[in-house]
Amino acid sequence: MVQCGFNNLDIYRAGFTASKKVGNAVVRNRCKRRMRAVADMVLNEAGLAGVDYVFIAKKSTFDANWSDLVDKATFAINFLNNKISKCKKF
Repeated sequence: MVQCGFNNLDIYRAGFTASKKVGNAVVRNRCKRRMRAVADMVLNEAGLAGVDYVFIAKKSTFDANWSDLVDKATFAINFLNNKISKCKKF
């Protein structure tokens, strides 16, 4: 899952979170590593300057197929970017 918000910078930023509901520390850390790798791929192409993206791990993030993670993240980022572009502040 991805959420976003505005920042006052000329760059995009990414944050990652995994709660204890996802699993123990090993599982949470692997989920965050996977999300960081996906974010590097997707945001380098689609990240908007002035936006903070927050990636939130789900239980399925740990063992999800890599291509599915990339596809879902790409869809979510593009969806959010379309919403943001319609906002007056951006």
